[in-house]
Amino acid sequence: MPQHAAGIISEVMATGQVAIGPNIAKFEGLLRNYLGNPFIMATGDISNSLALCLFMAGVRPGDEVIMSPLVCLATSCPVRNLFADIRWCDVEPMTGNIDPADISKKITQKTKAIVVYHWAGNPAELDEIHAVARAHNIAVIEDAGEAFGAEYHGRKIGNTGSDYTVFSFYPNRHLTTIDGGAIACASQDGYEKAYWLKRYGIHQPTFRCEDGEINPDSDIPVAGWNLYMSHVAASIGIAQMDHIQDIVSRHYDNGCYYDEKLSDIRGITVLKRPVDSRSAFWVYTFLVQDRDHLLASLRNAGVQASKVHLRNDIYTCFGAKRNDLPGVDYFSAHSLSIPSGWWVDDQDRARIVDIILREKK
Repeated sequence: MPQHAAGIISEVMATGQVAIGPNIAKFEGLLRNYLGNPFIMATGDISNSLALCLFMAGVRPGDEVIMSPLVCLATSCPVRNLFADIRWCDVEPMTGNIDPADISKKITQKTKAIVVYHWAGNPAELDEIHAVARAHNIAVIEDAGEAFGAEYHGRKIGNTGSDYTVFSFYPNRHLTTIDGGAIACASQDGYEKAYWLKRYGIHQPTFRCEDGEINPDSDIPVAGWNLYMSHVAASIGIAQMDHIQDIVSRHYDNGCYYDEKLSDIRGITVLKRPVDSRSAFWVYTFLVQDRDHLLASLRNAGVQASKVHLRNDIYTCFGAKRNDLPGVDYFSAHSLSIPSGWWVDDQDRARIVDIILREKK
């Protein structure tokens, strides 16, 4: 957290405008400029943002949404919250991202949306996914909770042509507002509808009369969410945006360092990166034989290594059935993630690599 964030927060607290205030619009403007998309709004969290986007895509009870089981629960639970069903799709074993070829096999008459989770901030093959979606008139929603600052074919995630993209500003993300998120829309129409839905479905320009009382003639045709980002949270985001390029660049530099140092090690495979793209390297994931042994060694040395996510199809709320997904099986058994954040300095990353090299001799 930047040191000057405390001063910004103190100023906001002194005004008494802790819920609504001008810094929300200012933060949204900074996000739009950074991501290159004018249709972006700040929200209270990523999970409910995704639920709103699924609803906007037409997902209703009994409908189906395609996604990989290798996602965060913040990604999968919103589907069940809408009483819809998930069709689990396989992943590309060399990326951990949803496999475009398998998406086509999972589409049914009930399919309303494809959720694309960018594993560890490494962009999925969006061109292929968009082609499948367009052929079947299905919405594409990107979960960029780990991919802030990532780029696909020269365009930042959040400006790739997907119908909606959701971001997370949780404390462990590239950009934090303590908690919060954002929705990026592909069109002004989608933006305007999402804007109404994020505040109970209220049409803000007509909701109150000139005397401040609620306008009885301002109807609410569709019930929405309470997804406003607070003024305090937005103010923290503004302080973060002053340094976001340095943060994103450090993640990227650390990821490239690991790619270089681990690419020729026996028993280790670095992930495949899309051409003309740039990973956000939220963490650095690689594939390794005897994964659990190396994981234990890294942890014993004080390195916060992790498997990151457990496949979601095994949970009771999703049917508790391990689906036949060979790519998921392979990636789940071999993937290992190590820290690559802005706090990992040159000495830290060199030490992590030394531990790995020592264990893989």
